[in-house]
Amino acid sequence: MRHVLAALAVISTLVAAMPAAQAHGGGCRKSSPPGECCHMNRKTGQVHCHR
Repeated sequence: MRHVLAALAVISTLVAAMPAAQAHGGGCRKSSPPGECCHMNRKTGQVHCHR
């Protein structure tokens, strides 16, 4: 029973994180610093990065 509850907790955490992961359709810029993923915000024309 503990394994089922642990699996459900992991699955619910992954599902909750999906919208944040899907916020950007493109990949990382090649010029992104090591360990970060930078994207261009087309509306503002500014680059922002994620760790």
